[in-house]
Amino acid sequence: MARTTALISGGCTRVAEEHNGEFLEQYTSDMDIVLVFSGLFSAVSTSFIVVMEANPTPNPSDTTNALLTQLVDIGLSNLAAAGSVPATPASTWS
Repeated sequence: MARTTALISGGCTRVAEEHNGEFLEQYTSDMDIVLVFSGLFSAVSTSFIVVMEANPTPNPSDTTNALLTQLVDIGLSNLAAAGSVPATPASTWS
């Protein structure tokens, strides 16, 4: 009985090791592919974010245009249109 148990146990161990080896080989290569693509996605996303946020300063031409409009209104004696509050630019970021 002990010999039969040892043979069955040895056979099960061999089959399990073969199955585990194949399983690990397949999923290790799949994981390598996933890691490569996630790294590429991260690099491309980071480069777009850096380009978009490289110069977050107000656009000076928007401020200039708003102030010129206010000066023209004052020059045409249209003080009501110019208002007492300084003109705000149309957009604040370029």
